[in-house]
Amino acid sequence: MALAANAYDSIHRRLPIGFLGPWDANGNGLNDVAEAPPWQFDFSNIGMLPVLLSFIEESGTQDKLNPLLLRQHSRKYPGQNYFGHWAAGKSTKEAASTQPSVFLCPSALLGPYDICIDTTFTYETADGIRVEIRGRKEKDYGRSNYVGVSGKAGNTPSEKQHAGLFINRIPRSLRHARDGTSNTLLFGENTGVITWLGAEGWPVLNGLGDTPSRTKPLFTSLHPGVVMFATADGAVRGLTSDIDQDTLNNLAGMADGQLVK
Repeated sequence: MALAANAYDSIHRRLPIGFLGPWDANGNGLNDVAEAPPWQFDFSNIGMLPVLLSFIEESGTQDKLNPLLLRQHSRKYPGQNYFGHWAAGKSTKEAASTQPSVFLCPSALLGPYDICIDTTFTYETADGIRVEIRGRKEKDYGRSNYVGVSGKAGNTPSEKQHAGLFINRIPRSLRHARDGTSNTLLFGENTGVITWLGAEGWPVLNGLGDTPSRTKPLFTSLHPGVVMFATADGAVRGLTSDIDQDTLNNLAGMADGQLVK
């Protein structure tokens, strides 16, 4: 997937938007209380993986998706309608139920499970950083054991210096990784039951672990003591679950000026 993202960046001069989620409601370019739920869901609720399907030999699946859901828009365009979820529409829902094998870790468990996570959204309120987790009761959606990295806490006001490459509604390119592509995390493992359509950028503020949580989102793995990540240069590296949190934050940020050796 990291190589697919690199290929996409080479063609489009940017990466796919990390999350086609809530719109910037107050015009400050950050995710704060203005974007907090409840939502009207006038957004696609889609991450970056559907946009990369044609780069991983899944063009047939991508062709079934409603192209309006994949619009890479940072702001609303006049006269365009953004309502409509990927669970609606026969062809799109059929695609959502497809399971691309590349999205599954060979070590991951296949079930049973009673809910699919289709949204995580990081924002900041007066009480601090919040990570909203939403799920669906349907069990037949395709999953992903890999999600993007949004930085320490996404594009939030107090942690914007640690923002990653895959954030809500703002396109980034590899050239934004001023800390160096080998020093910037792009994708990471997550053993939670996450739909590949909704697998957007996740924050690293809760560290790494072995067991997924519905209330405390973190990157997890079934490899004992190690969680696998891909960096923005396409390389794969394992990070120990007890990694220093500051080191992890610096790796997740694309331009915090803190290089990790």
